[in-house]
Amino acid sequence: MKRLALTADTVGPVGRGHPWVYPDGVHGRPRAGELVELVDGRGKRVAIGIGDEGAIAVRVLGREPMSVEEFIGTRIRAAAARRSIVCRDTDAYRLVNGEGDGLSGLVVDRYGDIAVLKLYARAWEPHLGTISARLVDQGARSVYRRFGVGKVDDREGGETLRGPEPPGTVIVTEHGMKLLARVREGQKTGLFLDQREHRRLVRGWSQGRRVVNLFAYNGGFSVAAALGGARHVTSVDIAPAAIDDARENFRLNGIDPAAHEFLATDAFSFAAGPSELVVCDPPSLTHAREADSAARGAYKRLHRQLSAYATDLVATSSCTARLSLDRWEETVREGLGPGWAWLHQSAEAPDHPVAFGHPEGRYLKFALAGRLPR
Repeated sequence: MKRLALTADTVGPVGRGHPWVYPDGVHGRPRAGELVELVDGRGKRVAIGIGDEGAIAVRVLGREPMSVEEFIGTRIRAAAARRSIVCRDTDAYRLVNGEGDGLSGLVVDRYGDIAVLKLYARAWEPHLGTISARLVDQGARSVYRRFGVGKVDDREGGETLRGPEPPGTVIVTEHGMKLLARVREGQKTGLFLDQREHRRLVRGWSQGRRVVNLFAYNGGFSVAAALGGARHVTSVDIAPAAIDDARENFRLNGIDPAAHEFLATDAFSFAAGPSELVVCDPPSLTHAREADSAARGAYKRLHRQLSAYATDLVATSSCTARLSLDRWEETVREGLGPGWAWLHQSAEAPDHPVAFGHPEGRYLKFALAGRLPR
C-alpha cells in the first residue's frame, strides 16, 4: 500500500473524521481507485483512503488497513443491516449514502430487487465489479448504474452492471402508498427517497384540506395528501411527463385523477385559490457561492407568492446544500411574513446518514409552518 504524507494543516481535519483530502493537503497524488495509507509528518498512520481525481485527491475510508474489497464488503453489509431496521415499511430506500456509510462518493438506492448506483467519484470505477457482487449478496437481482455526474461520467443514460436490465418503470411501496419509479431516466435514481418520511407527515395533516403541491415531480406528496383525506389536490410541475406520472400514481393507489387537478406549468409563477395546505419542494437553486444571494431571493419570492393563498399550513423544503439552515429559515420567514409559527422541522431520513466529520453532507431542510390565529 502506497504511503502518502498529509500536510500539517490537513492531519487535524482527517484525524477528526473529515472524509476528503484535497490535492494541496497531501504530498503526492495516487491513481483513481488506488488504496493509500495517509500518515502525518512523523510517519504515523492517520487514515486509509482511496485515490480520486479532480478536486478531491483522496477519499478517506477508515483507520485500520483493509483491502478495497474488504472495505466495500464490510461497509455494504453494515449499511444493509441498518436499513433492515429503519426501512421496514418500504421497499424503496437509500442503501449506501456515501460518506455517511463510509464509502465516500458512492450512492446506492434500492427499488425492490433493483439496486441503482451513482458514482460521485472516479475512485470507484475500477471496483464496480466488487460493488455489484456485494449488492447481489444483499438481495439485488439487477444492478444498474445511472450516469449524469459531470465530474465523473458526463453523459446521460446508464448501464446494467449485473443481472437483467431493469424495466423502464418499477412500482414500489412506501408506507402503504404505491409509487412508480423510472430508475433508468427519472430524477435522482427514480424517486426523491429522502422525502419519504415527509410525505408521510403531509399525509397525516391533509384530512379535509385543499392541497397544492408545487414542484410536484411525479406527485408523491400529492398522492400522500389524497390518501390522507384531502378533499382536493392540485399538482404543479413544469414537466408534462412528470404530471402524467403523477396521474398514474393516483390510479395506482385507487384514486380517481379526474377528482383532482394536474397542471404542467411553472411553479415559480403559479397562483391558486385559497388552499389550507401548500407543499413547496423546489429543486436546488444554487451550486456556487456567487449564486447564493440569487437563491435566497428566489426562495423569498416563492414563499411570499404562496403565502397569498396558503390559508393554514405550508410544508416547505430545500435541498440546496449551500444554503445553511439558519439562512433558509430566515428566507422562509421573510417570504411568508409575520403571523406564522414553526410546527415541525426535520432533515434527512434515517437511510441518509451524515457523518459527524462531514457537515457538507447535511443538505435537506424541511419544515411545516402554520398560520397563527388572526
